[in-house]
Amino acid sequence: MKRHDRIETLRYILTTQRIGGQHEILSELGRHGFHVTQATLSRDLRRLKAVKLATEEGYVYVLPDNPLYERTGSPRTVPDYLRPAGFVSLAFTGNLAVMHTRPGYAGGMASEIDTHALPGVIGTIAGDDTILIVLDERTPRQLVVDELAGLFPAVKSVMP
Repeated sequence: MKRHDRIETLRYILTTQRIGGQHEILSELGRHGFHVTQATLSRDLRRLKAVKLATEEGYVYVLPDNPLYERTGSPRTVPDYLRPAGFVSLAFTGNLAVMHTRPGYAGGMASEIDTHALPGVIGTIAGDDTILIVLDERTPRQLVVDELAGLFPAVKSVMP
């Protein structure tokens, strides 16, 4: 079967089912006659711009046309579940900041930082519980703290 058919089947699966893991997707694709490797599935998910989001029911893959995928809201709107609970600590060195979070929160929090395009923040890299924040070297640390506190009020409670 052709790649186009596989990708369209994957699109159908992701829009009609709540799937939280690649093993589930591989199983569903197999039921539709597509037996692919995890590497191929990862490439297909990237082509579709599918993302794995944390919801109240757990993680789920969504496509850009899904309302959960949208990065909407006012410039200072952050989902309530990220506000008080996720932040643990923040440390600086050179033009880098390292934010520690509770396990599983780093990806969502880094996405919010990137979405809001904070002044002086060039970009982020997130793991499970750590975010590396790359700063413009001319940016004062206090500005970064203030901007992050606008998104995550708990930052202000541990930083001057």
